[in-house]
Amino acid sequence: MTKIVLDAVGGDHAPAEAVAGVAMAIQKGFVKAEDLLLTGPRDMVAGALAAAGLDAAKFTLVDAPDLLTCDDSPTDAMRKKPRNSIAVGIQQVKDGKAGSFISAGSTGTVVAAATLGLRCLEGIKRPAIAAIIHGERNPFLVLDVGANPQPKPFHLAQYALMGSAYYRGTFGQAAPKVGILNIGSEELKGNPLVREARAMMKQLPIQFHGNVEGVEIFTGDCHVVVTDGFTGNVLLKVSEGCAEYLLRLVFGTMQKLSVDPVQQKQVMGAVLPRVDFAEYGGALLLGVEGIVTICHGRSRAPAFANAIRFALQALKGNVNQHIVQAVRETHLPGADANG
Repeated sequence: MTKIVLDAVGGDHAPAEAVAGVAMAIQKGFVKAEDLLLTGPRDMVAGALAAAGLDAAKFTLVDAPDLLTCDDSPTDAMRKKPRNSIAVGIQQVKDGKAGSFISAGSTGTVVAAATLGLRCLEGIKRPAIAAIIHGERNPFLVLDVGANPQPKPFHLAQYALMGSAYYRGTFGQAAPKVGILNIGSEELKGNPLVREARAMMKQLPIQFHGNVEGVEIFTGDCHVVVTDGFTGNVLLKVSEGCAEYLLRLVFGTMQKLSVDPVQQKQVMGAVLPRVDFAEYGGALLLGVEGIVTICHGRSRAPAFANAIRFALQALKGNVNQHIVQAVRETHLPGADANG
């Protein structure tokens, strides 16, 4: 099994919840202790493992003494704190000691460290963060949700290729439908970026669905939804906020109406897995040489455990090989060296 690096001190509730996620992943049989490398200040990580009842000697602890704070920009992290848990973890993947890196730390720092340290895959100009969301009929993939706020049409076209390859390898969908997020379904709708990218996508060897309006996304009919990083990030966070609001409203109303507690629990068990970001653990940074998973900053143990599970699935599914092959077989007209 290819080893996985986990940033043990990244996230609002680390290292306790990150280590609890490791324990959960081991208990569920997702991974073995010897297949995990944990980065962070060695003594801090060892202490968290001991507190969770885990034997630190069974893990590979990679010392990363430079602790990052929420005030550290990606530039500060790279220049002033080069031995931070993200940079050290990415280096482990670069050196071939692991195939995957997982972190709930700063998204910007993870993207910067991975792009500079691992480089982009052959033919890929910009990486994209791809988030899986559980739709009404099918899970769907949204990319980009934050890596590149101002892409060019060529980048969006490549996102379509990467998203299709990832979805096919992850969910076994032979020909996933790929669409581009737009303000309407009509051919001429959208800004110049969307219109130019749409014209390119129509020429790709994918099942292109066309424009996707916001109200259509959550049906899950379109398996892959492509957008720029700014719009995608807003979409993701608004979706999370709306889901949390509706959950509070529904379950608060059930309590006020004195709905049977057993029935409340049944409803919760049916609904929560479909709206909880922890179900998939994190979002994959597609387009870099290695499997990099970016978890939510608020991640708790289940999210970390599931991030480990999906990272292993991406490794076994040869996601990057599928992306490189798709790019090799495709020529996008009008693209220069900068996209």
